[in-house]
Amino acid sequence: MFELVYNSIANPNLTVEDITNILNTSRDFNSKSSITGCLLYHNNQFLQILEGDKKVVQDLYLSIKRDKRHSNVNLLAEGGKKERMFSGWSMAFQELNSDARAENSFLSNIIVFSELADRPTQAVDLFWTIAKIMMID
Repeated sequence: MFELVYNSIANPNLTVEDITNILNTSRDFNSKSSITGCLLYHNNQFLQILEGDKKVVQDLYLSIKRDKRHSNVNLLAEGGKKERMFSGWSMAFQELNSDARAENSFLSNIIVFSELADRPTQAVDLFWTIAKIMMID
């Protein structure tokens, strides 16, 4: 098993339709390719952890880097691991909208989850540490 964490900056003109397309394409590909992980999008930033076969994950990352819907793609961590941390998560997403109470509830849940989540590898630890920072900023 292999895992990879990256972050990037969404293009300022990214639309809800663009995000929907990203999610649909990702869920389909990840499901067919036995890729699991988690994608967070908040304040025009992406943070993602991917896990699966090393070659498939690395090839997917190269494709992600070429995607024009974001820039400043930074590889934060990668390496082998014994088992999946996000088993069954082909892609999770919560739309943040103008309902401040719903948004605050979602952000609070991510922050709490980031503090309670098991962190068996450096990549997973880094993912949840950055996730918490993203949600607070």
